Amino acid sequence: VLMMYHRLLVIAGGSRAHGQPLHVLAFAGGDVILPCSFNISDNTDFPTVEWSKEGLKPDVVFLYRDGCEAYEMKNPAFEYRTSFIVKELKDGNISLRISNVQVSDAGKYQCLIFQKNALWSDETKIELFVAVSEPKLSVISVEGGDIALHCEGNCWLPEPQITFLDDKGKKISEENPKREQDARGCFTVTRRATLQRATSSYSLRQGNNCSTPFHNHRRCSKTLTIILKS
Repeated sequence: VLMMYHRLLVIAGGSRAHGQPLHVLAFAGGDVILPCSFNISDNTDFPTVEWSKEGLKPDVVFLYRDGCEAYEMKNPAFEYRTSFIVKELKDGNISLRISNVQVSDAGKYQCLIFQKNALWSDETKIELFVAVSEPKLSVISVEGGDIALHCEGNCWLPEPQITFLDDKGKKISEENPKREQDARGCFTVTRRATLQRATSSYSLRQGNNCSTPFHNHRRCSKTLTIILKS
């Protein structure tokens, strides 16, 4: 009996370093939280908060002013889909909740805080990645007793990078990689690699040209155990 362990890792994201956006992963049809907060004080009024999306016209996706949402500048594509977590406003949590996430929601967001006399310089930048589904890993038997790993990332934006690794972290050669982009702009990427039966452990890594996890997915991974009878 040969037991093989296959781990699927989604490794992508970024740091909160100056000028670099925080990366957040969402799945289409679900909800997502874009984090933002400030130090609240009893001596100051609650500020005006503006969430905007780069490249969108108008670019405002949520505007909070004078204790409630202001709708006059909001982009229609986000109507009824963006909100605050009201019970946490008193603690300075002004994270944005986006409901019924669409593939077109992928992109760069900015959280700005306005006081009466000045614009706060400490702004939060977020890059939202959207996928239709989690990557799928499957195992296929081939001639000669070998097996093939097949992985598909279905409708991701931006385009994911998929790499097969052996148990020592070395890259495995891929066969006929495929890449398609649909009318929505999202990418479906397929990778396949043939493994020799004598090899005991492989892993699969998928990411977006980055090396750290998403902010809201500390370790987005799956483990697949395969038992082959000799």
